[in-house]
Amino acid sequence: MFDPTVFDNLKVVLEGAIYDLDLKGQTQIIDRSDLVDLAKLTRTYSIALANKHVEGLIELSTDAENWSGEILETGTDYPCHLFLQFYLRINDIDRDCATIKFRISQIWRAYKPKIEQQITFVYNNTEPSIFHDQISLTFNENVNESFIAEIPQLLHLILETMTALEDLVS
Repeated sequence: MFDPTVFDNLKVVLEGAIYDLDLKGQTQIIDRSDLVDLAKLTRTYSIALANKHVEGLIELSTDAENWSGEILETGTDYPCHLFLQFYLRINDIDRDCATIKFRISQIWRAYKPKIEQQITFVYNNTEPSIFHDQISLTFNENVNESFIAEIPQLLHLILETMTALEDLVS
């Protein structure tokens, strides 16, 4: 009999919880992908959420070592990587980026993620002072099946972050 992998179990629970939030009207799912890279032997699941001015991306991935190791039963722990991104438009780089970093640090203090912001803009844009902010949250610890119990809290923090970012830009 085939047992689902840690990645599969996490993906199914995460996806179901996010679709429940979408059905309740708490967020809107705008994209989703479930990829197998045969060249690198990796799996990546991502799902994108949106509210009025902010988009969020949740990405769960596993690499060749953990994915094949679990299938071949060569070890005992097969962690996955969790990565989050948020996208929004800002007007004042110095003020807004500092405010965003401070607010996200408050919301995610229990997980202590590495927070990076990448700013882009369109050259010769007719809209003055519009910058695109891509905020990435990288976590020091990988996740495994014990993380399933934390998925509701994770989604709560994602929605709280999206609301805080929405308040910033509206």
